[in-house]
Amino acid sequence: MGTQTPAAIRFASKVARFRCLDSVPDADEAQKQEIEVLESIYAESLQILSEEGERPMLLRVEVPVALDSGSVQLLIETAEGQVPAGSVEELPPCVLFIALPPHWPLAGPATAAMVLEAPHMGSSELEALECSLEDETKQESSVFDWVCKLQEHLHVEDQLLLSSEMFREDNPMEVAMTLLSHNQRANHERRQRENQVCPVCFDELPGSRGVFLSCGHFGCHDCLQQMARLYTSEGDVTALRCPVPDCRVPCFDADVLRQLLGSNSKLLEKWEELSLKHCLDSMEDVVYCPRCDLEGDGQRVPCIQDNEHMATCEVCGFTFCGKCRTVYHPGTECASVDDRLDALEARAAGIGPEAKAARAELLTLRHLAKTTKNCPKCNFGIEKSEGCSKVLCGNCKTHFCWRCGKTITGYDHFATSDCRLFDDDEIRRWNQRVHQVDKAQARAHEARFLAQFMDPERLREQSRECPRCRAAVLKESKNNHLRCYACMTQFCARCFEVLPKGKASEHFNKLRSCPQHSDE
Repeated sequence: MGTQTPAAIRFASKVARFRCLDSVPDADEAQKQEIEVLESIYAESLQILSEEGERPMLLRVEVPVALDSGSVQLLIETAEGQVPAGSVEELPPCVLFIALPPHWPLAGPATAAMVLEAPHMGSSELEALECSLEDETKQESSVFDWVCKLQEHLHVEDQLLLSSEMFREDNPMEVAMTLLSHNQRANHERRQRENQVCPVCFDELPGSRGVFLSCGHFGCHDCLQQMARLYTSEGDVTALRCPVPDCRVPCFDADVLRQLLGSNSKLLEKWEELSLKHCLDSMEDVVYCPRCDLEGDGQRVPCIQDNEHMATCEVCGFTFCGKCRTVYHPGTECASVDDRLDALEARAAGIGPEAKAARAELLTLRHLAKTTKNCPKCNFGIEKSEGCSKVLCGNCKTHFCWRCGKTITGYDHFATSDCRLFDDDEIRRWNQRVHQVDKAQARAHEARFLAQFMDPERLREQSRECPRCRAAVLKESKNNHLRCYACMTQFCARCFEVLPKGKASEHFNKLRSCPQHSDE
């Protein structure tokens, strides 16, 4: 207990009256036995403040505060009225300081000095409770009975009003923060002790062996570490979300990632760079200087554009338009893509470094015009390599139609408009993948079917390796003319020569060639 607190001052004045009293014979031994009993009951909640043999004996006991409804709503009294500050499921314990007279517990009634300290109670309320407690315990000589009497008074209802009248020395706002922070620490310590279930691997383990995310959900260290490493390596920091299906909030903050990746790891540095880039890209007034990244080496310099889309690079001093990334042109509209391409083509026709840069930019613009479109909400560039026409922006998570650029939610847009969900190129890619899958499934089915009737070692002996795709091909009976069902290649089982289509029999009809039928 700090010596400057009001409770410390009150306790010091009460202890002073015991220092002039003489001890009673055999009192020391009785006190020692009584303290041993108290330590067995209260364990860590009991603390002896005085030195061994020092009189009077000073004790400190932490007494839990009971909540009648399981939680308490904190209200702060202000000039505008009562303001809710939050709710708590646990209040800090009430601390009881006791000064025992030298004759305790042998002679006469116990006139012990008691002082209370409780963060949720005001000074006047504490002093009144101290006087009431001392009056009730004058006929009792047991510290255990005193603590039980105190517990009868420590009940808090469903609301706790904090006002400046209650706390003359403290600000009610600071008192509320003290109570809320204690409740948060208590909940964290309780969760660390309790068993938790990882939503990824479903293992049950103590909370101290995992990580609690900022959303409150738990995950084991190994699973969350794999998630952090995977998405950070792939550069997709927006996918680092809570693994609980009903949550999925981005709750991997810097403290959690330091714990998972290591404070000095390269992956953590990469995550910080990607997070900063994502933050800048999501800001509508941030653009990048087109000259500082002229070589395309990734040295992008962020600049702030004003309401007129004018931005100035602090590195090279280039003033440009934030919309079209060309020289700032006040009062005139931005050049269209076709106009920019025509200008670049004229510059690319020359010689020198400027023409070389123009040719590189021209190729880039042509590629971007063919493969990318801008998000209708954040204007972020999106590249579509495959899939349906419903596209998700990786920056702002907005769904939009790839064909018309409109923001959509479900798939009704493709049923009520001229936009197609799948274009011809995607259907062609799908057919190619399905054809490859069909052949792979056929080979797997053939292998499973043959494995039911043949010994695996014998199956390996009767198989031949395709000279083109290296797939295993079963040699049926004595026929040396084999066909690989993976790549449709015809070859000889004896010499492994690839046989021409439609003329495979010529290989076996030649003199000194391989026989078409043999036991080997």
